[in-house]
Amino acid sequence: MSSVSTTRRNRAAVLAAARAAGESSRAELAEATGLSIATVSRAAAALIDAGLLVEHATVGPAGGRPLGRVRVAAGAALVLAVDVADHHTTLSLVDLDGAVRWSERLDDPPEGPEERLAHTLEATTGAFLVDRDGRMPVAVGVAIPGPVQTDGTVDFAPALHWHGVRLGELLRERLGAPVAVGNDANLIAVAESRWGAQRGASSLMALAVFEGVGAGIVEAGRIVEGSRGFAGQIGRMLVGPDSIDRQQDDFGDLESQLGSAGLVRRAAEAGVALPPDAEPFAALFAHLGDRSAAGALAERVLDEFAVALANVCALLDPEAIVLAGRFAPLAGVVGPELERRLTGRVLHLPALVPASTPVDGALLGAAAIAIDAFGPLEQLLDREVTIRPRR
Repeated sequence: MSSVSTTRRNRAAVLAAARAAGESSRAELAEATGLSIATVSRAAAALIDAGLLVEHATVGPAGGRPLGRVRVAAGAALVLAVDVADHHTTLSLVDLDGAVRWSERLDDPPEGPEERLAHTLEATTGAFLVDRDGRMPVAVGVAIPGPVQTDGTVDFAPALHWHGVRLGELLRERLGAPVAVGNDANLIAVAESRWGAQRGASSLMALAVFEGVGAGIVEAGRIVEGSRGFAGQIGRMLVGPDSIDRQQDDFGDLESQLGSAGLVRRAAEAGVALPPDAEPFAALFAHLGDRSAAGALAERVLDEFAVALANVCALLDPEAIVLAGRFAPLAGVVGPELERRLTGRVLHLPALVPASTPVDGALLGAAAIAIDAFGPLEQLLDREVTIRPRR
């Protein structure tokens, strides 16, 4: 084996060990890789010089000589995360620590399904190909408000009027880079378990309430996808026997009643006037405790959410339920109301907590699956562009 290939192999081993450990001393990296400390030190120095590792000093024992510890540089690679939401598209460059380095929100995209697809492809391609100081993303992750198959095909997305859109394939053909596509609720759960307050939780579910209602399920750090990628579609749950007689071609039965559009419709049917420019859940829940039609509807809506969550708890027994989407800013109201309804009706009451990621969870989840799609970081050793360390 040539000295060049041996050097590359050693650097790859040190980089992989540093990524797995999070932060390590050279001695710990030597133990993890089976290399000598001298070899690890040479490899680490080269990786630091290339901007792939960063080092900081910690206080040594008894105040002795500082100990250098290294970790993978957050900016060693960037990924492009795209959130294709109901009425906007957000594109962000995200580093390996989940920090957003650049972001752009495109409001009021075209409404037709073909037009929205073309807009998504063009916006993603444009953001991917921009050279920012010699930096281009290494992979792309996309969040979609609907079920996504494991190959990146959008089975259907009611808010976008998409059916069978092979989004992953279309983007891979355009970009020549790894592309991962996921359901937005799943990706909110991924973001919470990787970078949010629920990091390390053994089991969690993210309840994502938007125009539709979805759920993302994480077990032992991995998203639960099911046989085709459709697990967690809580919005498709049937709310009663009468639902058997209704075909569910667009929005599911539960989300037709409990998504934001369904809530507005039900309020109008009950004679409840919600301010047209107000967030509908916030406007309705402001009437909790009122002896009014609005108060009665608010109680009924929360009862129906609690029934759905009680059934979820019976099946999954999650450690935590993350309130996301429209419920995130209302968690201080919604959480206690749901907890009161679930108490005594589930075997184990999960923690009901607000989404905690500093930016949109679906966007950060899209970044996470893009990082995973890129694969081993040793590929960065072959890139021509030297990555500048994050300042």
